Amino acid sequence: MSLQIRRVHVMRQAVHTEAGRVLDADLQQVVAAAVLTDPWSGRGDVRDLSSPVRQGCPPLARLLMDRALAALPAGATAAAVGKAVAVGTGVELEHGAALIHNPYFSDVVRDRVDGTSVLPSTETRGPEGVLLTVPLVHRTHATDRAHYQGVQVCVPDAPHPDEIVVLVAVSTGTRPDPRIGDRRTDAPFDPTAWRP
Repeated sequence: MSLQIRRVHVMRQAVHTEAGRVLDADLQQVVAAAVLTDPWSGRGDVRDLSSPVRQGCPPLARLLMDRALAALPAGATAAAVGKAVAVGTGVELEHGAALIHNPYFSDVVRDRVDGTSVLPSTETRGPEGVLLTVPLVHRTHATDRAHYQGVQVCVPDAPHPDEIVVLVAVSTGTRPDPRIGDRRTDAPFDPTAWRP
């Protein structure tokens, strides 16, 4: 079963300043979103969601990553990556989750950026134009907090009640002016000392 894509939406933003400070280099963030009909729509309580996933997710992931990477400026590379899904008001949330939480989608996304990190994600349900946040992490160093960031986007006419919006995001760098360190720089901490 192939996935029926109604449209693909690509958004790119360049961040020039943060809190009034000009950045050394613009941060480029791109989101690519595919709007598709819920492949399980009208089929009742489907317990096995694997068929559209195995067949449809690899080409879907390739399409979205191709569009996202092509939208980066010439010579730019993706340092951080993430994914998200939004389902329409008539769609089971698990149908959206099934399309992004599987190796047929995630492994293709990671492969396109030579990544190894577990991809962060969000799932939501909403009406057309719902505001979505796609979380990102460094493509190979998931504990590098400087690359923890989110990109917000809305697809103006999606999702319709019977649709799913699948999104990937890439970023060329860290958050603007990161300075909170990571696990290697944190002072030792004993969480048991904070038990009631």
